[in-house]
Amino acid sequence: MLVVNTLRRLDRVSEAYYGQQGDKIAIKTRERVHWVCSKVEGKSVLNVGCSQGITEIILAKEGKQAVGIDIEEQLITYANSVLENESDTVKLNVKYHACSVFDFECNHNFDTLILSEIMQHFTTTDFLLKKVKNLLKDSGTIVITVPFGISSSDDNKKTYYLMKLLREVEPYFEVQQIEFLSDWVGLVGRKLSDGHERRVDLSRELIREVEETFSGIEQRLVNDITSMKLMINDMELKLTNQQEMFKNLQKDYENLKSENQKLKKENDFIQSKLTSSNEEELAMDQKKIEELEKAVQSKNEEIIERLDSEEETLKKFRDSIFQYNQLEAKYANISKKYNLLSNAKLGRLTLKYWKYKKRIPKDF
Repeated sequence: MLVVNTLRRLDRVSEAYYGQQGDKIAIKTRERVHWVCSKVEGKSVLNVGCSQGITEIILAKEGKQAVGIDIEEQLITYANSVLENESDTVKLNVKYHACSVFDFECNHNFDTLILSEIMQHFTTTDFLLKKVKNLLKDSGTIVITVPFGISSSDDNKKTYYLMKLLREVEPYFEVQQIEFLSDWVGLVGRKLSDGHERRVDLSRELIREVEETFSGIEQRLVNDITSMKLMINDMELKLTNQQEMFKNLQKDYENLKSENQKLKKENDFIQSKLTSSNEEELAMDQKKIEELEKAVQSKNEEIIERLDSEEETLKKFRDSIFQYNQLEAKYANISKKYNLLSNAKLGRLTLKYWKYKKRIPKDF
């Protein structure tokens, strides 16, 4: 499994090589890595500060036996994870070690040693160059690259121009080739015997190359400045437009705020009217309810009174019926007695006497 996006501010050369940091960086990285690999001589190679290990894999595919060391264990973990995806032959020809160059020990020396983008991270390189010199075979090759001129990286501890690089390298190696590419300089040297320092003659051709490199760097800076100016002008125009839009928005906001206040006042007025109207309607409704309640109560009282009157009438009627029944019973009794009297001789005489005396009706 690849270790991706977990590295801190480290040199991630494999990611740069494969374009994961952008096309521009990928082109520069491939140019530098391919140049370094093309200058390797012999079978065995040691790459000091190998980063994510792309150089070792390229060299192993070309039949070299490559060892990469880096002080950052995360980078070595990444390199080994990438190596797992390679062929068995490549795996046999590549070894990675997480250690400092000053702690690295090996039972044999190397044909070529690579210091690519390493020296600028040291305030002084004397101990470094002595150490790597001792790791090379006699007449072994060293391949060095450093940023040429001022670099934007905050991890670089010094700036290299040609003379500074030569002053540091020449006490330990015979400089055989210098090459300027883009914003970096490459140097190929051969291990010197102790006490045999050889200095490079600064030929007109070399000076021309230095000047062309400076010219290229300056031209890129001019282009960058021009691009930045165009970008700044564009941003200023956009800012002006944005400011104008902001002013218009502020005006719209103030208008909306004023309109909102008017609407709020109207709403409060309507709410007040509604509240007042509701109170009046409620009072009227309450009055109607009270009137209805009084009417209902009056009707109820009238009904109760009528019921009481009818009940009294009914009672009187019942009493009248009772009296009628009593009278009817008395009449029946009297009729019975009258019949008995009218059928007897003495009784008939008595009835005539009572009729005569008007004690009973004549038609009875």
